[in-house]
Amino acid sequence: MGKQEVAFDPEIFARTASLFAQKRSAFAPDAVEALAGDVLRRLASSTKPHDQFDISAISDDSIEAFCAALVRPQSDPARQFIEDRRAEGITRMGVYLGYICAAARRLGEGWDNEQLSFIDVTIGTGHLYALMRALRAERSSARMEFDARRCALFATVPGEDHGIGITVAADLFRENGWDIDLQIGTSHDDLIARAEGTQPAIIGLSLSTEGRLDTLVRLVVALRLILPETVIGVAPAAGLNVQRIHDLVDIDLVFTSAQFCLRRSGTDDPAPKLTARVLAQLPAGQSGACCPPARPLRARSTHAIPACRLQAGESR
Repeated sequence: MGKQEVAFDPEIFARTASLFAQKRSAFAPDAVEALAGDVLRRLASSTKPHDQFDISAISDDSIEAFCAALVRPQSDPARQFIEDRRAEGITRMGVYLGYICAAARRLGEGWDNEQLSFIDVTIGTGHLYALMRALRAERSSARMEFDARRCALFATVPGEDHGIGITVAADLFRENGWDIDLQIGTSHDDLIARAEGTQPAIIGLSLSTEGRLDTLVRLVVALRLILPETVIGVAPAAGLNVQRIHDLVDIDLVFTSAQFCLRRSGTDDPAPKLTARVLAQLPAGQSGACCPPARPLRARSTHAIPACRLQAGESR
């Protein structure tokens, strides 16, 4: 069995686990509780009826051991547990159905029954989400071609209704041949349902205020769970802390100038095929100042990419 079939992406796991841990210290308990509840409900209800994996082959003791590893403050025990199961021959789908979904149900039950503390559940949820992202990444890295549909969903973060900038951006993309689904003032649940129904190749989200950062985090996590292959970017308003967005939100890109992105994708930067294809389809000549990345963000491959930001509606 080749390495790509056995292991998942440890770098994505480490970064995602770190992002989730920072959310616990950055946001109010109510926001963290809502986020954890979203993740557990989505993972616990995930089923693949067509899959032939026999979940009964995994014992209750093994799931309990996995849950014990999940709620430990360090991320390494959960990662090592799954890497050991993969090395024993359990498939990616077996891990997803037999361990991740089962553990989500156990954590949710333990929370409801007050057998697990708020800290236990939020730590375990963060590790579950990171494992899911690392397993998804393993599948993505084997893909040779990016789905080049020129289809994107542009939306304001739920609770915001200032859509002038993102409306201008949508019009510019449409003029360049994109099919843009523009959603302004749409609720969290309706946006998730819309994205799940349309399956866009790219999602661009407009963030106007720092006060909606926790709402953005919750939305992006939900989108990752249903659309692991979609490229997600954020266009923050001028003056917002771009580094803080990088540190808290599980995104691929912070958009600034599409021209800048195109120029970088044609240089010696080790941009992966997926990101290069996306950037090559962005309309050139967008407004907005260049914003060099504070640090590279990982796409769903083994390469680093430049973080860019599109600020629609600004003067040249």
